[in-house]
Amino acid sequence: MSNSLHHRPTKRTGPRRRRRTVAFGVSVGVLAGLFGSAGPSMVFAAPGATSPAQAAPAISVGLHQGQAGPQVKALQEALLRSGVSLPGGADGVYGPGTKAAVASFQTARGLPATGEVDSATLAALSPAAAPAASAGAGDLALGAQSDAVKALQQALIASGVFLPGGADGVFGAATQTGVKHFQRWNGLEVTGIANAATMAKLGKVAAAPAVAAPAAAPAVAPNPSVGLKMGAQGTLVKSLQTALINSGISILGGADGSFGAATKAALTSYQSANGLTASGTVDDATAAKLALGAAAAPAAPAATGNPYVGLKAGAQGDVVKHLQRALIQTGLALRGGADGSFGAATQTVLTTFQKTNGTPQTGVVGEQDASILGLTTSGPTGPQGISSGSGFPVFGEHGDRVKAMQQSLLGTGISVPGGADGVFGASTAGAVMAFQRRESLPVTGKVDDQTAARLGQAAAPAPVPPSASGIALQAFPVQGQCWFGDTWQAPRGGGRLHQGLDVIAAQGKELYAVVDGKIGKQYIDSPGSLSGNGLRVTMPNGTYFTYLHLSAFAPGMELGVPVKAGQLIGYVGMTGNAAGPHLHFEVHPAAGGAVNPYPLVKAVDACSNTASRA
Repeated sequence: MSNSLHHRPTKRTGPRRRRRTVAFGVSVGVLAGLFGSAGPSMVFAAPGATSPAQAAPAISVGLHQGQAGPQVKALQEALLRSGVSLPGGADGVYGPGTKAAVASFQTARGLPATGEVDSATLAALSPAAAPAASAGAGDLALGAQSDAVKALQQALIASGVFLPGGADGVFGAATQTGVKHFQRWNGLEVTGIANAATMAKLGKVAAAPAVAAPAAAPAVAPNPSVGLKMGAQGTLVKSLQTALINSGISILGGADGSFGAATKAALTSYQSANGLTASGTVDDATAAKLALGAAAAPAAPAATGNPYVGLKAGAQGDVVKHLQRALIQTGLALRGGADGSFGAATQTVLTTFQKTNGTPQTGVVGEQDASILGLTTSGPTGPQGISSGSGFPVFGEHGDRVKAMQQSLLGTGISVPGGADGVFGASTAGAVMAFQRRESLPVTGKVDDQTAARLGQAAAPAPVPPSASGIALQAFPVQGQCWFGDTWQAPRGGGRLHQGLDVIAAQGKELYAVVDGKIGKQYIDSPGSLSGNGLRVTMPNGTYFTYLHLSAFAPGMELGVPVKAGQLIGYVGMTGNAAGPHLHFEVHPAAGGAVNPYPLVKAVDACSNTASRA
């Protein structure tokens, strides 16, 4: 646990305080993971050793914030094994971070998010109460260095996991985090160890030879929706989410095709309300109740002489470089730029392009994608397709004309996830496409003249550049120690510029509201997410402050909840596309574009204050 993560009563002295400062702030959870279980006296057991003294104590119903001891530590270890992020690790103290982690666990399993251990929570935790996994023969784990590690990293990257150092053959903390993300997204035990099950899921273990079976009568094709669970992606997930929404169940983030914690909670709620097994996984009964049919598999791409069609993760060379340049020319930011290597970043940007242009979101270049991007058999000619009409909002824009367009969409009965928030992002582009599809217009996700006319939208001037005039922070956003510099407009991969401020701090440090306002939006970490967990603190005049890459939210932090300046709202983390623990902080005056937050943050600099200010 990082120093000063939570307030501790001054009467707690002796070994507990020494344990908080061991190894220059390295968390006890990390040390315990490296050397075995640690008791209060800091005596580390040899890996794999067992004794009566090390047996995990039973977790009791009624554990709550303010308690401490072995039962709390056992609870924390069970939460970590279930895949829930826990600021400070398993330190045996039930502080705000543990309460938030319990609430997150409860939400993901459709339980009341009280942050306290009730009987239902204990029952849900019991499968996770097995001893922590250790690396077996042939497994890859923290500290390994080899070509096998490099192959593992390449497979992780190809699957959509972001590794800051790339495939360098060294199994460090970033690779361990990447393995945990992959395991969590694919319903595997979250250990951070690349074991046989993980490698098999990654496609690194060859399938056993098929055994010939006697000919049988043709069977009815199984419903591909059955078995959908946390970590799944694609059109089947989107169909599930749409069916849940149509049944009256709300899903944070809408029908985005990504089966995350919000979708699991919604599915569990639906199952409970309809007398089904509340597993959070689609079974036969749930599929039948929701009328989820056997969707046709995507047709294989037709034979084509276009070298760009069919490009996917793992491809290399000039054709990939041309694809990347064409994507960048559309205004999308590509980490690493046009380097000729089709990795996870290129796949994510291509999928975003497909979503905003109404083409199948496969992460593989289709004929329609190549045509819109101007990638032909004769080489790249530049992005083509339908452009936004003059005087109408464009993707990435903030402001009143975006809000007016969103209100028009809502008025026609089209759902806009997040509501009329004045931000033209992927959700709004999806709503535009839904409207265009319903009105038999070209499905582009762009507001052209024809779409604007059908929506009743008149042309309006582009928003004026935002100004920070009149904005002042009432509190510093991060608990110290921390560090930040003026990185506004600093170059980033793909030709983009930094739109915020990065405050570097240890994992689990507290985050505070900088003004009085309310939670105007929440971001939930999911496969391919750039923002990870995050939220906005929004003022009555529309000005909002964005916090990204959180490890966890503070208890009670939900959409619409009022907050006061200095109030605890979350914890520093590295979820989403983050190379290390930090807060990405943005300032958007009057719901418009971002402005440089550095002068505002510097005016209230409290990076040297290590005390909890919650």
